[in-house]
Amino acid sequence: MVAKRLFVYGTLQDPELVRSLTGRTFPSRPARLPGWALVPAERSASGYPEVEPHPGGWVDGLLLEGLDESALRTLDAYEEGYVRRRVQVLLDRGLVEAEVYVPIHGG
Repeated sequence: MVAKRLFVYGTLQDPELVRSLTGRTFPSRPARLPGWALVPAERSASGYPEVEPHPGGWVDGLLLEGLDESALRTLDAYEEGYVRRRVQVLLDRGLVEAEVYVPIHGG
């Protein structure tokens, strides 16, 4: 099994929420999602923060590391209306592959 990285930009930035959902904590670090823009909850279709492709834009958030399939399935259920998509995330040491939740209707 390969551990995965997940870029989070909304409610999942709260380590207490992630622990309450998965029963675990995961290493995290500040990260940036280049080529995307944040749609605030008050302007999104879902009523929650969303990201959408936007050339030249970026979204600041956290990169959670070491997630297994069990934790991801739990977070998938929590993120109803969103799907995971592969992206490149910028860390201080360069780009790394990760996944991010995007709304089903876009991204």
